[in-house]
Amino acid sequence: MLNLTMKEAERYKVISEVNGGYLKVGEAAEILGLSERQVYRIKARVEREGAGGVIHKRKGKKTSLWLTDKICDKIDHLYRTKYRGFNLTHMTEFLNEEEGIKVSRESVRQILLEKGSYTKQRRHPQHRQWREPCSREGQMVQFDTSDHDWLEGRGPKLYLIGGVDDATSKVAWAKFVLTDGVSQIMEVFWGIVRRRGIPLSVYVDCGSNFKTTRHQSMEYQLKGEYPSTQFARALEELGARIIYAYSPQAKGRIERKFGVFQDRLCSELRLHNISTLEEANRYLWEKFMPKHNQMFSRTVKEPGSAYRPLPKGLSLKDVFCLKEERTVAGDNTISYRGKTFQILPNEYRLSFFKAKVEVHEYLDGSINIFYQGKKLKHKPISKEKIKSFSCVIEQKETELVTMNY
Repeated sequence: MLNLTMKEAERYKVISEVNGGYLKVGEAAEILGLSERQVYRIKARVEREGAGGVIHKRKGKKTSLWLTDKICDKIDHLYRTKYRGFNLTHMTEFLNEEEGIKVSRESVRQILLEKGSYTKQRRHPQHRQWREPCSREGQMVQFDTSDHDWLEGRGPKLYLIGGVDDATSKVAWAKFVLTDGVSQIMEVFWGIVRRRGIPLSVYVDCGSNFKTTRHQSMEYQLKGEYPSTQFARALEELGARIIYAYSPQAKGRIERKFGVFQDRLCSELRLHNISTLEEANRYLWEKFMPKHNQMFSRTVKEPGSAYRPLPKGLSLKDVFCLKEERTVAGDNTISYRGKTFQILPNEYRLSFFKAKVEVHEYLDGSINIFYQGKKLKHKPISKEKIKSFSCVIEQKETELVTMNY
């Protein structure tokens, strides 16, 4: 007994109408979406084989190039690891060109659907839903940088870095800076923590200062795991959760806040003919922010503050700094940003050869070196001294070789 699909049953019915003289071949071709030549072929097969003539001859058969279970597993593994984040078309191109797996996009889609690594994509118009503000002050701070011509050509290019409390819509703290870098971002957020406390969460975009999106090492690319940025590391040390927004609309409150600043603050800076970084910050802190927070703040649902006080003994200087790991060389030196530092012995160790130490570069440019949480004594060494020291060693080695001869 034949098991025909709905499409095959419909095709057999139309061909039967043709064989019975009730439909013309051209009409049948139009109904089935085929050419007249194809209809004639199917009609001839039905006359010979009956209903089985509408079934495609390759149905249920595997070709010599059929994908084995091993290859299917490999495709699924590559999709979840090496080609994570690729769309199916892009991945299929790489499978064909780089991996030597000749396969169609549809085959890849079917394999991944069966493995559960890919779900059917339904495209619908995006619907953005209004998010209710947090109910208590300090539960979330939206933090960002505004790139705008704040002085309107009267002075240097400035960036405004600031944070807005999600519950109250107050500006927690903000500052004009000359460069939008990680040190400046840390400095401004330090101001928020020092004045208000540690918020429960911080809402930021996916900019490179906040989130690592790519890495040179192939190891990280294959794993799909990237190290935290310095800012994300600092928040983790404070115990604040970092939340990433994947569109400007998602962090609409601070975007609108900066829009208000670009309108009102620019006008007031122009009114007072402010043209320097120092004057702009002084006006922002002393005049604009207090008035703005009073006019545009909202009443919270729950009283009190969720800002957490600083833990006892916590050094914000050692939180808001750049931290990098170094391995100590045989001569008890490390290199950091083109400079060499000599680590001196202490009461616990005479040599730190091969030890993993952590370099703290503070926002004022000074540097400290730590080993297992303890500060190490060190001093910078000039390249001239290192070069002369190397020359002395080479000279002694030459003398020893000469003496041996």
